[in-house]
Amino acid sequence: MNVNQLMDRMAMTLAGRVSEELHFDTVTSGASDDFNKVTRMATAMVTKWGMSKKIGYLYFEDDGQQQLHKPFSEETAKNIDSEVRRIVDEAYQQCKDLLVEKKKEIGLVAEELLSKEMLTRDDLIRILGPRPFEEKGDFHKYFGSRGDREGPGSSIPPLPKGAGIGDLPGAPEPAPTIFKDLR
Repeated sequence: MNVNQLMDRMAMTLAGRVSEELHFDTVTSGASDDFNKVTRMATAMVTKWGMSKKIGYLYFEDDGQQQLHKPFSEETAKNIDSEVRRIVDEAYQQCKDLLVEKKKEIGLVAEELLSKEMLTRDDLIRILGPRPFEEKGDFHKYFGSRGDREGPGSSIPPLPKGAGIGDLPGAPEPAPTIFKDLR
């Protein structure tokens, strides 16, 4: 991935928390894993992929537990921390700017979700309009026009009414009861 793709991925990952901040009076603990992912991506950008002008084209090993070995000075450690913080802050701001800019569209999608619970590709096109860039033909090949795997070109037949994934031939056995409580 290039820098722009990584920044977009981090902004996308932060969208849940940013949405909470923009639309609710309080935030939840639900974004903890998102923060972990974003911090790891930003750290790799700085310490492994040479994507920080301040740190340069250096590679720093970690010990497998997300702890960097320190063959570098305290000043370099502070610079790594500051670069990771800068990258995460930029991704956060990118996400916030986009969510504020698209507030009307987000509201329209939210209203539709309240009434339908699940939206298809055609629903999104009806609500938001056509995509702003040329579409690739692969989508229709796999999903058909509705985006629900039931359109033309889909090789996956729809499930019979009332059937679940576990009812299909060859489906895995259900997990032992002890594991269901962990979900």
